[in-house]
Amino acid sequence: MTKLSRRSFMTDVALAGAGLTIVPRHVLGRGFTAPSDLLNVAAVGVGGQGRANLVNLASENVVAICDVDWDYANKGFAALDADMQNQERLTRTTPRLDAQGRPEPPLTAVDRERIPINIAHMKRLKDEQLPRAARYQDYRQMLDRQKDIEAVVIATPDHMHATIALAAMDLGKHVYVQKPLTWSVSEARQLARKAKSTRVATQMGNQGHSWDDARTAVEYVWAGAIGEVREVHVWTNRPLGYWPQGIPRPETRAVPPNGFRWNGPGLDARLATAMAGNYPKPEGLEWDLFLGVAPYVEYHPVYHPFNWRGWVDWGCGAIGDMGAHLMDHSMWALELGYPTTIETLSTPFNGASFPNATMTVYDFPARGGQPPVKLTWYDGGLKPAQKLARIPFENHEMNWVDAAKGKTPASCPFEYAARLTEVMLLGVVSLKAGKKIEYDGANMRVTNVPAANQYLERAPRAGWSL
Repeated sequence: MTKLSRRSFMTDVALAGAGLTIVPRHVLGRGFTAPSDLLNVAAVGVGGQGRANLVNLASENVVAICDVDWDYANKGFAALDADMQNQERLTRTTPRLDAQGRPEPPLTAVDRERIPINIAHMKRLKDEQLPRAARYQDYRQMLDRQKDIEAVVIATPDHMHATIALAAMDLGKHVYVQKPLTWSVSEARQLARKAKSTRVATQMGNQGHSWDDARTAVEYVWAGAIGEVREVHVWTNRPLGYWPQGIPRPETRAVPPNGFRWNGPGLDARLATAMAGNYPKPEGLEWDLFLGVAPYVEYHPVYHPFNWRGWVDWGCGAIGDMGAHLMDHSMWALELGYPTTIETLSTPFNGASFPNATMTVYDFPARGGQPPVKLTWYDGGLKPAQKLARIPFENHEMNWVDAAKGKTPASCPFEYAARLTEVMLLGVVSLKAGKKIEYDGANMRVTNVPAANQYLERAPRAGWSL
């Protein structure tokens, strides 16, 4: 019996029953993609990063979209017109100014090529894809009912990534999962095993892994351009300015007879009580579906939308948000496996909301001919210790003035500048000697070409002196 490929079968059925609904590429001509070559994509979680994923996938068939909060998701889709206008503004020839009225840097050639494509994708998503895509609130109903789905994008809060991805892969769907891939360590192992057994196409949403600059940097490391690496420092300012962390769960606390004290625990209790309030759940939000596999808690706007990242039940904090981007290239370039020890120091951690700031130290063992590596992660504004004092406004001249007034050391005093200059001028000496010279720095002597020593100094003209 002759076996037909899926695409051949679909083509034969469509030609017979729908009159050329599947059109070969050669009929359409160059620059067009035949409908039969498009991937049928569904997305779960489209109110935030999922919307950006749909824009980038708008060249394919978006057949279904799912979100637990359509009021919030629809606001994002309604903003597509304004986003297209902002993108068009970037391409104008008139100088672009930032919020402070300062000229913005010119667009790169890559940006000028990418922006029109991005605008076209947003327009196609808004005008063609969204009107015809089926809408769901429960991903389980979507996977059960919508049989034409071939691939699923998952951009929900972290705690639901693994559950939805495993369900999609069980049905043979390709999956794209936003970072972090999973909420827990064991879930990451589960997804890796499932991907290997199902052989579907999988991807995590750390976009920088596909950028040219990142790949070039990795190639430099692989080529030995920076030598052996033994220490790596990675940092982000998040969650600062993005979502709250280090706060108590909203709840009314019993007030002691003398009231809450103005110490750490007392302030924590005051904040918890002040946030409790009465916040009705938005009508369009299916809160139980949002919670999914996580423990039940009452709805509060400090949890959703987006602020879920800072809460242990649903997110993984700043390292979960940015680690997949910022730790990626070191892990990749240095071919780091699993660390042998991990230690995290942090500001106070109440077990419900991630701390305001953390520092995590990973020790990775030697791999092949590569030495052990210590990788340190910082968030919440923490950074590696600055080894050098910073010069105010980078003003070299005024640094010298402050040194003259006894306020600060000079940035480049003669003790350093003289050695720098001597090294530079030894190149001139070698030029004048006409050959390679060997130098005894301690005694300021050229040792292998005695005649070259005349170029180390010069007697002043009569009437002048040094």
